[in-house]
Amino acid sequence: MVLLAIIIFLAFASGEAVLYRLSYFLALVLVGSYAWTRLNLWRLDMWVEEQSSVAQVGDTLEGSIYVRNGSFLPVSWVEIVQVSDMPGDVCGGATQLPPRGWEAWGTERFCYARGVYTIGPLVARSSDPLGLFRIEKNQGDPIKVIIYPPVLELPYSRLPVAGLSGEERVLHRPQARTAQASTVREYSHNDSLSRIHWPSTAKWGRLMCKEFDSGGYGDVWVVLDLEREIQGSTGMEKTDEYAVGAAASLAHLALTEERSVGLIAYGDQEYVLALGTGSKQMSRVLETLTVSRTEGDIPLSNVLCQNAVRFGRLASLLVVTSSTDVEWVAILQNLSYRGLRIMVVLVDPASFGGDESCYQVVTRLVSTGIPVYVVRRGDLLPLALSRPANPHDLHIFEQCSPGELIPASEA
Repeated sequence: MVLLAIIIFLAFASGEAVLYRLSYFLALVLVGSYAWTRLNLWRLDMWVEEQSSVAQVGDTLEGSIYVRNGSFLPVSWVEIVQVSDMPGDVCGGATQLPPRGWEAWGTERFCYARGVYTIGPLVARSSDPLGLFRIEKNQGDPIKVIIYPPVLELPYSRLPVAGLSGEERVLHRPQARTAQASTVREYSHNDSLSRIHWPSTAKWGRLMCKEFDSGGYGDVWVVLDLEREIQGSTGMEKTDEYAVGAAASLAHLALTEERSVGLIAYGDQEYVLALGTGSKQMSRVLETLTVSRTEGDIPLSNVLCQNAVRFGRLASLLVVTSSTDVEWVAILQNLSYRGLRIMVVLVDPASFGGDESCYQVVTRLVSTGIPVYVVRRGDLLPLALSRPANPHDLHIFEQCSPGELIPASEA
């Protein structure tokens, strides 16, 4: 258009006929190119079918994109893209359609990370042969997709159980929780209405919930470390996704053993899920882990100190972290003196390209009698959680060059 304006100015200034003809030609090219681009998307319809809205990390979302030309004119090459904020490849393709023609192709999206995402709308991009104009057309409503963390069976794992003596020792969990509430606390958005303690609510002027006595068996608290600074990643594989998968699988294992499970995760906000049992509690755990983000700035040592009062004398504490700071080990040791049974799952950041080694943390934990399980990139979680780590084996592992290591998934 700038060139056309210059030529028209020169044509008026000089009166040369060739400049007038050239300006007519350029104007015709501009109008024709714009009309070409608009007509290419004139009556183009697009839609998606069979798009699942719920999946887990590791699944593949499959769907089909349909494109139809409702015009009596052919459609030249048009790029069709299904936009999404999910990590991974972009789904789409290029096509050309005859008059009244249509085409369909399948789409596959691998679920790399947990979260709530949107897929859609479909975007058609058209351009003229000279590339002067580029027009987009959006069609279809976005689809909300929930990607839950993976929940794996852990047949070789055993959760720690509080060791009691004398008449306090409990060999089997009672079929139901005792009807007496041991304490009350403030209401959380994950609590059911049946847990509300109305007398305390009326007294304090805010919703209060009951904490039930566990009958002496020992509850399970899962503490997930979502501090931003300790995370590492290699491509699409991230330490926090491994940690979240381990936390979800351990919670599932505890719930299948009919134990009460609570969850603490400090990420983009403080997530504290009260103790609960059954499938409803598992759903709450998955929902909390799905929406949590690894954007925390509170170290694990502070998280443990702030929530130490929540852990009862008979509780089992499962800590999942990638932190190589040894400060939180001393806090776990003090908690073990109170009678808590502790288990640590350490996702090794060095295997994800990090600079910090977890050798010192593993050594400290083993010396204090706290079992620690190390999960590295490429490990199968059921196998990684089947045997506690040994500092000697870990030292040999870290002396190997990267080319000598064979991931457990390939073994």
